Amino acid sequence: MEVILQQFANLSILIYIVTTMLSMGLNFFPKQFLEPLKDKSLILKSLAANFILLPIITYIILQVIPLEQGLAIGLILMAAGAGSPFMLKLVQFMKADIAFAVGLMLILSIVTLFYMPLVLSILLPGVSVNPMSIASSLLVLIFLPLIIGTSVKSRYGNIAKTIQPTFNQISNIFIVIVVVLYLGLNYKDFLAVFGTGALIASMIFILAAFLIGYLLGGPSKNTKSVLGMGTAIKNSSAAFVVAVTNFSSEYDVMAMIIVVYMLSIIIMMIISGEMGKRSKVSEIV
Repeated sequence: MEVILQQFANLSILIYIVTTMLSMGLNFFPKQFLEPLKDKSLILKSLAANFILLPIITYIILQVIPLEQGLAIGLILMAAGAGSPFMLKLVQFMKADIAFAVGLMLILSIVTLFYMPLVLSILLPGVSVNPMSIASSLLVLIFLPLIIGTSVKSRYGNIAKTIQPTFNQISNIFIVIVVVLYLGLNYKDFLAVFGTGALIASMIFILAAFLIGYLLGGPSKNTKSVLGMGTAIKNSSAAFVVAVTNFSSEYDVMAMIIVVYMLSIIIMMIISGEMGKRSKVSEIV
């Protein structure tokens, strides 16, 4: 039964990602994704937050809170991958700049393809990363559905307007399913790291990532919150690809990835909820 639920959880992730990207694509014209990315300064700060500052923070965390080798590797894998589609859902909840969020996610995902193999070869000698495995999953799950959605929006606006809410509802349903199933199926992963320092290291990592992104995302509050979320929620898909390929027999690596990802979802959902409430209050005022 547990195996079946695990397979359904994995399938739910795929459905969630694809329907989210389709929904985003059906909601915007291609030029709307590109427009927010014309701010070169903001893009450079986004890249610096994810691919320079956060890895440095991760190194400092591991010096201050020594972890077992497998747990440390898991944290490094999460720090190296950026561009998670999950942050799009949180940006929606916050009613922030969703077009910038999608553009940012695409850029971070593309850079991750080249950055991850390079940085891991330096930080984890002996680890081989297959960029084609990461690239193919990102292409099929993220880029292709988005392109299909924007193409339908461009050519068949009325149809896009009709079917977009349906895909959005499916996305909402499956993200709840994903969270519930993974919390239920992987509770042992959380319990296993108690007393190791991994939980504290993970929370510091997530909060520091959000703070870095938020501070560099200004001056607009919308872009600050988007970059904060985009920096805090890492690309777990890329991390899992590397972990399965290189550390399939090391339980601690997979456990750390799951812990960091689930904690980031929980913490960022709380933060996005608070920001969403403040946004509604400001609109009323």
